[in-house]
Amino acid sequence: MAERDSTSTGRRRSDLIALVAGVLSLLVAGTGIAGVSPADVVDLRWVLAAVAVLAGILLLVAGLRNSRTGSDD
Repeated sequence: MAERDSTSTGRRRSDLIALVAGVLSLLVAGTGIAGVSPADVVDLRWVLAAVAVLAGILLLVAGLRNSRTGSDD
């Protein structure tokens, strides 16, 4: 048998961008099948608010992740 590479045995991280794109595609397809316009279903103000909250959470997580790694200074 071939030996396994040490990098292939580690856990793989999920691709968040692909997951979000897939969910959005399913939502758009669902509204298309139902015969409803996505603009009738979603209010743009709530979408912008959700994006702002998500961006804030991601920035907090990134800041916490960077502060946990020790500084070599």
